[in-house]
Amino acid sequence: MKQGTALFTGLVLAILVLAPLLLIAAEAFQPQPSSSPGAVSALQSLGQDRYFWEAFGGTLRLAGLATLFAVPVGLGIALLMNYAPPPARRLWEPLVLVPFLMPPYLTAVAWSLLAGPMGLIQQNVHAFGMPLESFLYSLAGMAAVMALHLSPLSYVLLRAALGNSDPALNKAARIHGAGAMRAFATAILPGILPAMAAAALLIFLASAEEFGVPAVLSSYAGIRVLSTTVEEAMNVWPVDLPRAAAVGLILSLLGFVAWVLYRPLAKDNRGQVGRRESTPCWWSLTPILAFVLLATLLPIGAITAVSLEKAITAGFHPANLTWRHYGHILSSGSSAFLALRTSILLSLSVAIGTMLLALLSATVVHRGGAGSRWIDLLATLPNAFPGVVLAVGLILFWNAPWNPLPLYGHLAILGVAYATVTFPYAFRHARTGLSQVPTVLEQAGRVHGASPFGVFWRIRVPLAWPLLISGATVVFALSMRELVTSLLLQPPGVQVISTYVFNQFQQGNMGDGMAMSVIGVLSSALILGLARGTLQR
Repeated sequence: MKQGTALFTGLVLAILVLAPLLLIAAEAFQPQPSSSPGAVSALQSLGQDRYFWEAFGGTLRLAGLATLFAVPVGLGIALLMNYAPPPARRLWEPLVLVPFLMPPYLTAVAWSLLAGPMGLIQQNVHAFGMPLESFLYSLAGMAAVMALHLSPLSYVLLRAALGNSDPALNKAARIHGAGAMRAFATAILPGILPAMAAAALLIFLASAEEFGVPAVLSSYAGIRVLSTTVEEAMNVWPVDLPRAAAVGLILSLLGFVAWVLYRPLAKDNRGQVGRRESTPCWWSLTPILAFVLLATLLPIGAITAVSLEKAITAGFHPANLTWRHYGHILSSGSSAFLALRTSILLSLSVAIGTMLLALLSATVVHRGGAGSRWIDLLATLPNAFPGVVLAVGLILFWNAPWNPLPLYGHLAILGVAYATVTFPYAFRHARTGLSQVPTVLEQAGRVHGASPFGVFWRIRVPLAWPLLISGATVVFALSMRELVTSLLLQPPGVQVISTYVFNQFQQGNMGDGMAMSVIGVLSSALILGLARGTLQR
């Protein structure tokens, strides 16, 4: 029974994750037809491609700058929250985390509406319009937008590390005459360096594979990156699958190295954020409020303002306000309403199916034995590969002539893509939930005659259900915002929330796109809020 379950789970994960990645490698190494003898593979031809090297360098510079911006910001906020918390810390902490709920491409769109040509800032504060526009459409500006999205991730990791540190060391250093900075450098910093390295690697990985921010800003900034290069090979006629696979393989290797380095650091830095009683400091409100303003209030305010305007160039005043865009989104039969309904139903189906598979996989890993390490590796492997690369692999696999289930071109391919991308998050929640079930309860159930399935259904699931529900809601929220796989895999005539917003922005129809964005952000916040409430209960 155990071997059959492990075999089934491993087979499903191999189809979801491993097969697409293997086909990418095969496509990249396959010799290309050529009129001259000695044809080379697409991967070999990249060495002579100056556009590839330009994109490779742009990716490294962009990811490096985003990491350089995000880690210090996250560390600074974590230090303030831990040692000099502002008044009403419980109010400010969620506001610091809100930017991570917004899709990165939406943050880029929001800042384009704020600081772009004829943006809200230029309409109202003319002195800052041009300098902000020049900064936004540059390498540093793109990195700053990414950092606004990823700094909360850095904050969470470093806040946990600081919460687990020993405050007595810092007090001892201060008692022996060290100043605040020296006490931090000698007593606190050595203990959180592994967490800082983990945060830096994770942010570098996320920035290197990011597609949405470069897709919105890079064409204006004149910067090429690998993720958009893969997308161009897929969406610009003639479609060049070998080039997309070759560039995607290089991007995957870059991400895989960062992921391999990150995993042991992450294992060494698990734990809960410690709540330490500290006297509230009013001065710490200034830097925290500045971050919340730049990362949360201004982007959400820009999206909301544009969603209510009749014409974006007419400015934000009562005569230019309307609810028409929301009416169009929610009117039955409109393309926007169909996209909203498709996203909700598809994400709900993916959340249920992915969580069931994650529960099965976590059960196999929890039991141990042959194959459990293999399943654990496959379950977390999608974290190492960019979504744009997984999308190329899914096309190669599910559109292959020999595949008996040619899902490409059907709505089911989006469900498979969402399940593949979000599976590591579902698996993490399922595994954590099962690990909280005391072994003695399972043993007692077996002693009293319960079957393995009875123990699983009547003991494990009831005790783990809060984390299972939380995992399902996270998968739902992530599926609702997934962009790059949706753009590359959406069947003809089908749209989801992310592609609708992106297409409306590209076409200049800002009002409807931003109204859909507001609905998407609010729904994600509501879903994740319910998940957090479930965990706390």
